[in-house]
Amino acid sequence: KGWFAAALPFRHLVLYVVVGAFIGVIILHPLNTLVVWVEFEPILSSKHESIASFARARITDAPLFHLITMNGTFAGLGAAIGGAFALLTNMVSVQTRAAAGFLKDLQLALPSVIAGGENEYTEFKATLRWDIKETRTNRSLEQVVAKTLAGLMNTQGGRLLIGVADNGDILGLDADLQTLRDKSPDGFERALTGVIKTYLGGAACTLVRCRFLKANEKLICWVLVEQGSSPVFLALSGTSKYYVRAGNATRELNVAEAHDHIQRRGH
Repeated sequence: KGWFAAALPFRHLVLYVVVGAFIGVIILHPLNTLVVWVEFEPILSSKHESIASFARARITDAPLFHLITMNGTFAGLGAAIGGAFALLTNMVSVQTRAAAGFLKDLQLALPSVIAGGENEYTEFKATLRWDIKETRTNRSLEQVVAKTLAGLMNTQGGRLLIGVADNGDILGLDADLQTLRDKSPDGFERALTGVIKTYLGGAACTLVRCRFLKANEKLICWVLVEQGSSPVFLALSGTSKYYVRAGNATRELNVAEAHDHIQRRGH
């Protein structure tokens, strides 16, 4: 009972149930009458001039017990729908609050994560596709991001901060956003998902979550990376490459090393 009260306030549930019961009587019951009229109109039209007279007859001619039973049935149906809707809206509300709280926690942790530098769980990338040195879009940089993600997925997961230089300087996403058709965080996330799908496969997309945070008034992307349940390979030029996270770097393994790592990973 205590858990239920915490998950769904009793007054909230009662309100939805009462409103649902009311809707069941004033909407669902008349709607049922309409369905009966449409279905049996050839038979009913011989006794009733219109649906209005048929509806009046159902109310005035029906035995009181039958009328109470019908209204009770539709009130119960409406109450059940109202209760289910209350549970659904409460669940969405709880999830929204949890997501907001998680985002706040990441924002609070961001300065210390950046100050801690790169390690086996953390990698910084200045951009996704914008070449700072050549001041142009360079799609080969996307391969570098995909390689980092593959390494994290094949080890113990971790986080990739895009918009942060290797030395911890905050660069932001503005340069990358200007290369996109949709110059928004949603557009950036779609672009990153496209990179993952292209180089790592569609299944790998389920292993990442993007959260957009502010640092020094600049927008950066915190990519949460889960460890994959199966090996993740980088597809490049018709070959498959296997990467792992080793210290603060991502390392490619040769065939023998990859086989050994996958075997040990399975155990």
